[in-house]
Amino acid sequence: MQLTDYSRLCIAAHGVLMDRDSTILEGLSPLLRQMRDPPPPDRVLADYFQALHALTDADMNTVSAHCVVYCALAGEWGFESDWQAGIAFAGTVNAGTLYEDAPGAIHYLRKFYRLSVVSSLDEQEFVALDRRIGLATHERLATGSFVAARAALHEIVKDPEVLLVSAGPAPASCGANYCHITRSRPGVVASDVQATWQFTSLSDFIGAHQLALRREIL
Repeated sequence: MQLTDYSRLCIAAHGVLMDRDSTILEGLSPLLRQMRDPPPPDRVLADYFQALHALTDADMNTVSAHCVVYCALAGEWGFESDWQAGIAFAGTVNAGTLYEDAPGAIHYLRKFYRLSVVSSLDEQEFVALDRRIGLATHERLATGSFVAARAALHEIVKDPEVLLVSAGPAPASCGANYCHITRSRPGVVASDVQATWQFTSLSDFIGAHQLALRREIL
């Protein structure tokens, strides 16, 4: 199938529309600088998100989840698990920043797809970012927790007519085709994931979509 063969696009917001990886690495940097042989950034992020999957539950909001993972990693790295430091850390990575191509990409993509944007942020947390993205109510699903966001993605991508766009691995239950977005970050190596398409940004995704449209016209 081609990018133009789908009517619905499911976007996992983290890593595709918004950058929290940079703020996670920045927030952990005081700990990493104290280590004699700190792990590389890609390993830090892999460990971080593995802990998010393993340690968080549906009752945790994003602040609580980031705090729990911070304390767990600090303890694993030989530091004191300071809950107050974890709360301070969580406050810096809660929403992240919007990628520059996100607003224009959403404006373009809604012309061709029915959009479903899934986020672990709750509605209030999502407001600041959404002022620039401009998602309609029916286009966004602000779940309020990492567990709820994963559950929503799992449910949506059971449909083989859906194209999933994500910066992480596809859910095990994924019946849809999968487009992997790997945002370029200095020192971070792209993870090896199985995907129908791989692009470095939403802008590259749109370029490929426009090329597919021209081929159809010709």
